[in-house]
Amino acid sequence: MIGCPVSAGEIWRRIRLEFTIELPLLKDRYKTIIFGVAFQYVHGIFTQLAHRMHRPQEHILHDLGFEHLPELGLVNEWVSELIFGSLFTGFMLWSFSPFIFTRKRFYTAVLFSRLLMVLVICQSLRIISFTVTQLPAPNYHCHLGKDTAVREWPRHWSEHLVVNLSRQVSHGCGDLIFSSHVTFTLVGCLTYNEYGSTLLMKALVWSLTAVLSLLIVASRKHYSVDVVVAWYAVPLVFWMMHRRWTTKRPPTDEWPHRPLIAQETELAEVLAQQADLEAGQGLTSQISLSKTAQKGSVHQNSSAPSTATQTSSSHPAMANGVGGAHLRGGAVASLEGDAEAGTVSGRNASSVVRPRSLTTLVNAQSLRSELEWDPRDEEREAFTASKERTNKMTTPSEKLSQLSARVPPSGCVIN
Repeated sequence: MIGCPVSAGEIWRRIRLEFTIELPLLKDRYKTIIFGVAFQYVHGIFTQLAHRMHRPQEHILHDLGFEHLPELGLVNEWVSELIFGSLFTGFMLWSFSPFIFTRKRFYTAVLFSRLLMVLVICQSLRIISFTVTQLPAPNYHCHLGKDTAVREWPRHWSEHLVVNLSRQVSHGCGDLIFSSHVTFTLVGCLTYNEYGSTLLMKALVWSLTAVLSLLIVASRKHYSVDVVVAWYAVPLVFWMMHRRWTTKRPPTDEWPHRPLIAQETELAEVLAQQADLEAGQGLTSQISLSKTAQKGSVHQNSSAPSTATQTSSSHPAMANGVGGAHLRGGAVASLEGDAEAGTVSGRNASSVVRPRSLTTLVNAQSLRSELEWDPRDEEREAFTASKERTNKMTTPSEKLSQLSARVPPSGCVIN
């Protein structure tokens, strides 16, 4: 189908519809989201503390990455920051895509609550790592003799609560194991790999993440071990948390949205209970009618035994039918007694309609096939005939009239 530009009114309608779906989810998870955002401030306090604890050395540690990757230096260090900023901005825009696009694979509120908890766990591990062991930072502004290599200790403990964010971003030292840039990037990359739909974009994101990891080592912002630890610590935390996540959005490309899984399950259970109740009442009445017919048949056979014997001997199939009727009568009588008692083999009457054992399933199916008439058969036949007529359409005008009925209210066919 050929798409057409979407009007501002249509976009606003989509935003309002998505907001009505996201708001209940946000109310259930706003504490988790607030905690995750607040923990970024806690993480900033500890990175600033690591800078105050930093002890620069005359010579940095030996690193294989430093030997094989040339140093970017002050002039070219912006390359890694550009890639990181592009990935971060693209991820934030994609996370709000359900409000604009018709293809929806996740809930934004659920997405942020999950990735923030992954970030909290990873940053907690990071705080423990760079606090217990201080490594001499390899960056140019962290070398011995530089004014930015060490930060003075505050005179009062309350000054630890004031985070100089700009200085920490541009001239931070000491918070090495493991890389914060790679942590943020991998969390976003794993999230898009799980909920994204474009294979080419996934390959591009993973490629840029790998390039960013090399550029971080080349710019001497981290040792190679900081990047390597991030590459296996973050995925392990992500997949550990992923096993606990159960809320999933049914993929849909149409409006209006389908309800949540819990609402669909609850609705299905209510409908199933109603269907079981109606089917159970209908089955009880059918069993009573069958029992009455059976008694009349038995009385007639007992009054004319010779005729029945001759018929059965001359027609074996008729004899089998009579025997089968008696067997079915016994099954009907057994089911009737259970239905009047309220149970069928220890289960309620609805188990006859939706049995849980193979024996009950066979009995229920045989009863339904011989005693019930399903009015949906006519609907199925009508639907099949209508489908065959639709498939035989060859006139372009007929196809156009059918497709025009599916066009959205905005008059635009949306892919």
